[in-house]
Amino acid sequence: MAYGDDGSTAGASPSEVGGAVLRLYELAERPGIRLVGEISPSTRPVWRQALEQVSGQCEHVCFLELSAITFVDVAGACELARTAQGLNERRRLVLERPPPELPRILELFWPELRTIEVAA
Repeated sequence: MAYGDDGSTAGASPSEVGGAVLRLYELAERPGIRLVGEISPSTRPVWRQALEQVSGQCEHVCFLELSAITFVDVAGACELARTAQGLNERRRLVLERPPPELPRILELFWPELRTIEVAA
């Protein structure tokens, strides 16, 4: 599935329910996606789609560029951890510039999770 990487809404896969929005954009220069918006109950279907996409498309390293994520709830972090736990040891997800609460949640609840790397 391809999405625009220019930040526009054209080609994006949005979820907009109750004011919450989450959009996905394919990264042009490396395998992965850029996410814009918030990860909350109303945007959970798009978050799941993003995690399925990255876990299925990358052979070794897949990037989640999260600098434009404004909020992540604990259930969203749980979905990320569950996806990472399903990866074999040779694969990993790199979280680029995640919101500060996400690495804290991951470290608190899944301190031994080795298939996620956080890049500031």
